[in-house]
Amino acid sequence: MRIGAVGRSVARILLISCVLLLLALPAACSESAPTTTVSLAVDRDIKQGDMFAVEVRIDTDTACRGAQFELSFDPALMRCDGVVEGGFFKDWANANGAVTLVYPESQTIDNNQGHVSSYGIVIMGGSGGVEGSGVLCSYQFTALADGTAGPTLSDVVVIDASGQAIAEVEVKN
Repeated sequence: MRIGAVGRSVARILLISCVLLLLALPAACSESAPTTTVSLAVDRDIKQGDMFAVEVRIDTDTACRGAQFELSFDPALMRCDGVVEGGFFKDWANANGAVTLVYPESQTIDNNQGHVSSYGIVIMGGSGGVEGSGVLCSYQFTALADGTAGPTLSDVVVIDASGQAIAEVEVKN
């Protein structure tokens, strides 16, 4: 069976189409859902008497209006002295005619058990939400001994601009 010039042209077009489809496939497959990561930033090596901060950071491509989480730590190694609101929500709220509300107003710090109660922050007023990277809050600590700081986050929830919890939040301790 002989393939004519038209048949060869059709075969070439099909071959080129298949190659282009295969080249486009990885790009289409790599498109993923929006991502939100909440992580801890801390200098892990501490010396007795050092005062240091543990930042809770967020990186998101979803417009957000709030977050909450709890923090645990080794009470033999470190003492939590307080919690300070970060600029991620606060700066956006100030620039967009809104305010932030931290709840509860003061966290319960249990230095005997190594736990800080739920910390929450939400944007009140304005519309839309904030995307990008920044600091949600900063825990202030004093090192009680030399060692490796290893605080951990738990019960992490991030709220999107519609008031719904983001389904998948990656937590990096």
